[in-house]
Amino acid sequence: MARRLATRTLLLLSCSQEGSLRILRASTEVCRGSLPPFSPAGSALEAARQLVGPKVTKKKDGEFEGGEFWEAHEELLKRAWQEHGPLHADLYSFGPNFERRYLTSKLRAAARLAREEGSEEAAKGLFEEILPGVFASEDLFTEAFRKDVLEELDRINSAGIPTRRPNGMNRYGVILDQVGFEEALNGLVGAYIKPLGGMLFPELVGDHDADEHYAFTVKYEPSGDTELAKHGDASVVTLNLCLGPATWKGGALRFFASGGSGIYALPKGNASAGSGDVNFQPGQVLLHRGQHKHQALPLLSGQRANLIIWLHAEHGVVRVAPYPPEQQLMAKQRWQQMPRLKLDL
Repeated sequence: MARRLATRTLLLLSCSQEGSLRILRASTEVCRGSLPPFSPAGSALEAARQLVGPKVTKKKDGEFEGGEFWEAHEELLKRAWQEHGPLHADLYSFGPNFERRYLTSKLRAAARLAREEGSEEAAKGLFEEILPGVFASEDLFTEAFRKDVLEELDRINSAGIPTRRPNGMNRYGVILDQVGFEEALNGLVGAYIKPLGGMLFPELVGDHDADEHYAFTVKYEPSGDTELAKHGDASVVTLNLCLGPATWKGGALRFFASGGSGIYALPKGNASAGSGDVNFQPGQVLLHRGQHKHQALPLLSGQRANLIIWLHAEHGVVRVAPYPPEQQLMAKQRWQQMPRLKLDL
């Protein structure tokens, strides 16, 4: 069989002099099998449905589980999702329709005030600091957003196209940028999520500390993942939206107070990284520092899905050293930075 070589990227964390966690890339050569053949009457969707994805087993350090398979079929899978098409087209393109249908009027009004007048009072009023360093809101996304995302996920999971595990710990979920959501997420993050993260954590989010994102969903259920061990995220700020859909028991999100150790650890005690449990409600959004340690406690029954967005700088750099007050962004600076795409607003 004809074979080709492709480069696999290994991610290693180190600390830069600028006070950021940098993701270094070390390349190794791996074998890449040829893609499934196409007949003139065939399609990428048909070919992708013939693939059998690798099994997911690891509950830790599983980032590269089945990596050769996913690299070998990356382009095919991308084309297959394009052919598969959306159920709710508005979810896939950021613009006026997305904003009106999926973002609350309170959030849109608060963002408009921050952009035009430099006032974040209304935006801050959307959140409650339920634990030190953990901000919660039920006023960001509409019920239609949760409903449409859950229906879209059901359609994705029944498409017959293999989907990659979302991260090295969660085994079940969807990497959203890989199934067509990249354009919508770029717009959403740039126009709303990045400035909200900078507003709540101005000591960590400067001009370019949240220019990029990694977005995915996770699913907890008795037959799959039921819990997640204590960890920190590969992000400067994390957004965690509880999608639901139905009732469940258990599965609280537990946060740990900073111990004050490490290279650029959060302050000791509860000054900015407190401890406690959060019992999710459908529609509830949490924003917290990525380095604020947390874990998902065991789910006892039912099912719960969450949509998570990690914010980080270009090339996966995660800032952990705080900016001094005089170097932090002003409100208008945060909110006037627009996404890297042309929007018809």
